Amino acid sequence: MKRFTSNVIVLIATLVASSAPAFAAVDLQHTLFTEDLKQYVENDLVHYKKWKLHPEQLEKYLKSLADISQDEYEKLSKQDKEALWINAYNAFTIKVVLDHYPINGKDPYYPKNSFRQIPDAWEEYFFVVAGRRVSLYDIEHDIGRRLHDPRIHFAVVCAAKGCAKINKDAYIGKTIDAALEAQTDKFILNTQNVEFDHKQKVVRVSKLFSWFPLDFLNAVGFKTVPFPPPKDDEVVLRYIVSRSPKEVQERFKTDDDYRAYQVVYKEYDWSLNDAD
Repeated sequence: MKRFTSNVIVLIATLVASSAPAFAAVDLQHTLFTEDLKQYVENDLVHYKKWKLHPEQLEKYLKSLADISQDEYEKLSKQDKEALWINAYNAFTIKVVLDHYPINGKDPYYPKNSFRQIPDAWEEYFFVVAGRRVSLYDIEHDIGRRLHDPRIHFAVVCAAKGCAKINKDAYIGKTIDAALEAQTDKFILNTQNVEFDHKQKVVRVSKLFSWFPLDFLNAVGFKTVPFPPPKDDEVVLRYIVSRSPKEVQERFKTDDDYRAYQVVYKEYDWSLNDAD
């Protein structure tokens, strides 16, 4: 009788387990990161001083990224993977800053509190995501850029005032397209990043564009690199115009209209995006 009862219990447990929905080990909402962002981000800046006092949840979030199995990762949608890597880059960058905060470097080429004052910050600090050991450089160049979505450049935050602004919410796959659209508009419509002088036929733009011109080729209609290839400045200008208000777009109807403008890259603000 005891054996029969035991077998029945095992059978019932098996049936319940098989009929219950599978537990999602991967938090596609990136809840822990969003909770921290809502607490420590204000007016596009980060309260590193306050965050440094309570890094426990960030550490827990980073561990959750490391705990994702390769099998779980492969089952993610393209959108979920894109959100994952953007969040990973932003969270790891914050981790590096917190580990060195307050930053007070001696390199005369950058502000004393700059992320650039941390030696080899992009290349020599490693983290684990889904069993993969990566640096910030790896995420940005070997993973993020290979997703072939130039809008990522306006979502990854390099802890500098000159880079993309950090949001109070983590990116999630379900809304990643709308979020990246909003981030791109926010960056390009900010006159600190893009400024047209139509009288002088000059457009002054963030130096960020000069680092990744070929990433914008597809977005401006070049499916392959033509021969001769377009100049970097032409690609940058065409992309910016395509994302500009209608009154700006109407000024650029022919190739000659684009050629008439000079692209000037602004000095990049490497000071820390610190709210304190």
